[in-house]
Amino acid sequence: MKITKGKTAVTILLILSCIVSGLILVATPASKANHIHSRKQLDSLIINHIFSAQISPQQVRIVDFPVDSSFTRRMFQVRVPSRFSKTLFHVELHKAFNAYEIEVPAKVQFPEHDMDIYVYHENTILRTIRLIGDTSLDTVIIGVTE
Repeated sequence: MKITKGKTAVTILLILSCIVSGLILVATPASKANHIHSRKQLDSLIINHIFSAQISPQQVRIVDFPVDSSFTRRMFQVRVPSRFSKTLFHVELHKAFNAYEIEVPAKVQFPEHDMDIYVYHENTILRTIRLIGDTSLDTVIIGVTE
């Protein structure tokens, strides 16, 4: 007798939890992804992210190169100090582009530790961001002592 009462109680709890889960699913609004409408908007988002990382425009070079007769890919070559966290930049870029359902996988070049970040959407690499370590950017004047 005790076993059947226990099974009945568990069954009732499972049914109630399914009903509550269904109600929560129905009541939750669908998330709406943002969309990139043009290549210009994509470039603007990339440039804004680069500048928000305290990188000056003099450190950025934009190069366009043809992939085939109908498609040209843009590469952002960004020189950064050796102490600059390329991984943190990549993580923040991922967070920014995740809302647009755009992937940003990266590849690190060894032994230079340069990083190529690919802006990837619908099986196409749209842009490349190459973070290049530059030791000439490491010099910082901390203070003058006499």
